[in-house]
Amino acid sequence: QLKYREPSMFLRDLAMAGVIDELPAAPESEVNPLGEDLEWISWPMDPLGRRRPAVEAAAEAVRAAAPAIGGPWSHELELLLAERARRLAGAGEVSLPTRVPASRFKDFVTDPDAMASSLLRPMPEKPFKATRLGTLFHSWVENRYGLGGGSDELDAPPIDLDDEGDGVEAADLAKLRATFEASEWADRRPIEVEREIHLPFDDRIVICKIDAIYETAPDENGGGGFEVVDWKTGKAPKDADDLERKTLQLALYRLAYSKWAKVDPSRISAAFYFVADDRVIRPEHVDDEAELLARWRAAFRG
Repeated sequence: QLKYREPSMFLRDLAMAGVIDELPAAPESEVNPLGEDLEWISWPMDPLGRRRPAVEAAAEAVRAAAPAIGGPWSHELELLLAERARRLAGAGEVSLPTRVPASRFKDFVTDPDAMASSLLRPMPEKPFKATRLGTLFHSWVENRYGLGGGSDELDAPPIDLDDEGDGVEAADLAKLRATFEASEWADRRPIEVEREIHLPFDDRIVICKIDAIYETAPDENGGGGFEVVDWKTGKAPKDADDLERKTLQLALYRLAYSKWAKVDPSRISAAFYFVADDRVIRPEHVDDEAELLARWRAAFRG
């Protein structure tokens, strides 16, 4: 500004109250003591400030350099760049595994792109409390009946459960055991527990580890039946679509048992028991072999 400023109202109040000395009537000089050579500030501020010359010189050096990858990771970088180029060009073919766990079948047929990505670059998965709890519960049921069908863990419960933590509380397992002991399954003795069956499926092998198989009451024709049961320690399905996806695992179990035991699939029913919710679900529809094959081929031969 060109004129000098008057004392503020606050200074005048303080002077009138005697807190400060009396204010001068006028400035000693009406000329700006800083003269005409004032400091100018550019706005907005330059984000690089004084570093701009060095940064611009470095950027120009990078632009002028010949493209090349050097250093100890050059081979890995070349592979990653080549992989990205193939993916962008639509040539990222992924070989499907020969052995497919039944518990992951729904992931293969409902989200093949995600499964292809996980197969292309497998990543370690964080241990989940619910997964460990499920494993302990299945072992307890197997020991409870004193039956066993195998030890292959390829079709162990996947990490699609809920809850996580740093350890399995004994109280959690005790609660599941108490719920099971009060359920309809407690007094029924299965004919098979943790029965592992390798199911030839199209050009793959589906690994089915069936939690339990029960004999059912004879029908009106006098023929007995069977029921394939899958214990679940996670949450029950939240909607019809979720149930349909989960039922694909049961469908494979039913198909595997029918071929292994040489039993017509029409004589085999299927059920889920969601132990934490104490809920039994018998799906109204369970895919047959033709429907399962159609889903698989649509996902990977589409």
